[in-house]
Amino acid sequence: MDTTCRCDRRTVLHHAAVGAAGASALALSACGGSDSGSGAGSSGAEPDAAAGTWRTAVETDSLPEVGTTVSASAGESDLLVHRSAEDEVLVYSSVCTHQGCTVGPGDEEFTCPCHNSTFAAADGSVISGPAQSPLPTVEARMTDDGAVEVKV
Repeated sequence: MDTTCRCDRRTVLHHAAVGAAGASALALSACGGSDSGSGAGSSGAEPDAAAGTWRTAVETDSLPEVGTTVSASAGESDLLVHRSAEDEVLVYSSVCTHQGCTVGPGDEEFTCPCHNSTFAAADGSVISGPAQSPLPTVEARMTDDGAVEVKV
């Protein structure tokens, strides 16, 4: 039986990253302790780590016009904020799903400068490759004063 691995570099790195992420999640969950709800310092107001934290991505004075997009960031997340209607924004990760380059904003579509993948502003779907997966969406909301917040 031949047990030689015939994996290319990308496959090996992918499997190593998946394994490391799983080990990290396991280590973090082990550090979490139990949540009985009656512990000291448990105010109930702390954000749920799994649910994310709301952060401002675009201030009111930088909000794009309807039909346009701006680049933004919240925490360590690089984003594309597309204003699809007066009271609605669509937010996507600006990291290309092909090889991780930063996708630039556009009005109806976004283009990756590295290999020219294009994505639809309406839903983040791939218009043309080489990318095969859509841009990940980010949960977003507009505040009463018109700022855009995202959950990261």
